[in-house]
Amino acid sequence: MSSDEGSTETRAGGGGGDPSRQKLERLGRLVGAFAHEIKNPLSTIALNLSLMEEELDENAGAREKRFKTRTQRLRREVDRLHGILEGFLAYVRAPQPRIESISLNLLVRNVTDLVAPELEKEGIALRLLLTEGIDELEADGRLVHQVLLNLVRNAEQALLEVQHARELLVGTSVDASEAGRFHVLSVTDNGPGMSEEAMERCFQPYWSTKPGGSGLGLAITKRFVEDHGGEIRIESQVGVGARFLVRLPSRSPLARTGLPEEDPA
Repeated sequence: MSSDEGSTETRAGGGGGDPSRQKLERLGRLVGAFAHEIKNPLSTIALNLSLMEEELDENAGAREKRFKTRTQRLRREVDRLHGILEGFLAYVRAPQPRIESISLNLLVRNVTDLVAPELEKEGIALRLLLTEGIDELEADGRLVHQVLLNLVRNAEQALLEVQHARELLVGTSVDASEAGRFHVLSVTDNGPGMSEEAMERCFQPYWSTKPGGSGLGLAITKRFVEDHGGEIRIESQVGVGARFLVRLPSRSPLARTGLPEEDPA
């Protein structure tokens, strides 16, 4: 949606000087070994539940079928816990950006090509509004890819809540001001829009309005953007839609070499 009169706006981050980065890194190192100890028994439990389901497939009576239903429910909960754990580790142990020159337009095309079949199946019309001829961006291509993918997935989930014609727009531009020169990435949907409370809280870890949502997707997105020295802003009006705007410094203040990634848990 456009930033028409009556819409509201909020922004997060900027400058890459978030003091919580160091705290999160220390927390990530602390929970790494702990997470490893949790993941192993969770995997064992999931495997044994799957084996129990297979054994109940043959000549299952009514009692066995009820038992199988319960084991399937337990396995789904184990899978959910495993997903929460992986999401938490991704949040607290986000890698230091490895800076290189990337084409933002090419990255957008790669991500949208990836999700286009699923969006088409769900009746979502995807449009690209790319500013051609813009120079390359200094950023970590992997992390920017994940930022865009998270925002597209978020918009997709929002659009599934409406019955009217669904549209998702992804755009690129360059913004030069006294604050510097920025590459801008926008993701806009004509979904249900966001309340002021949702706009204020959507970047908080584990806060979600979606049933079964982990509440980590946008928190991770915000962190990746801020780690680049950028900012993310929301424009939204309830009943009209929402737009996420990501501003990344065109010339990164970070060293181009980056730091080695930590070993996974």
